[in-house]
Amino acid sequence: MSEHNTANTKYFVRLTKNQRIQHAVLFSSTGLLILTGFMLQGERWAIEMFGSAGDTIFWWRSFIHRVAGVAVTLVCFYHLVYVLTTKEGKSWIRDMAPRLSDLTDAYKNVQYMLGLKQERPKLDRFTYIEKLEYFSVWFGMFIVIITGYMMWTEYLWPKFYLDIADAFHLGEATLAALAIIVGHIFSVHYNPHVYPMNRAFIDGNISESLVKEEHRLWYDRDLKSNAEVAGKAVCE
Repeated sequence: MSEHNTANTKYFVRLTKNQRIQHAVLFSSTGLLILTGFMLQGERWAIEMFGSAGDTIFWWRSFIHRVAGVAVTLVCFYHLVYVLTTKEGKSWIRDMAPRLSDLTDAYKNVQYMLGLKQERPKLDRFTYIEKLEYFSVWFGMFIVIITGYMMWTEYLWPKFYLDIADAFHLGEATLAALAIIVGHIFSVHYNPHVYPMNRAFIDGNISESLVKEEHRLWYDRDLKSNAEVAGKAVCE
């Protein structure tokens, strides 16, 4: 068992309940979009194996794809409102904002991984990789949502624009599937540091030892903040 998941481990809140719900909706709707979307890329002989049931299967494929598209659109819109209007959301986007220090962190971390440095850099609440992944989701969702609704309302668009939308939609969906399967799921949930799984998306918590190791600046700031609060309480 990982040292980050022992019985006596102290935990930090990584994701609130609201954020975990958003993640669950995004993950499930995106998963359905990928599954039902790539069904269109299947070989014809595989479809013909279903015989007369093929039409029914693909009617449900189309229906589920559109429902999932609406769901992912709504959760993206909700998240935008969330980060712009709520205290919790503003804290999220403030800590997620790119900074020049992210470039130096990336450079220092590469040196550490190559064995050129003895210690890894002290990273904040969100690392440069997490920030890149987060804003990549925004970029990707913007493309697939716009192009998806263009194809849904194909009667409004000339064929030239639909062909472009189709190419961008499939291309971005392929990149998203690879990023989720190869990048996010492995590096976040099946990282050897948190084997067998990072459960933050379920219970919202990560261990103190993992915070120290991967988010040291956040850990130190939290300790300083708690010390200041305790100091004020003593004075009062």
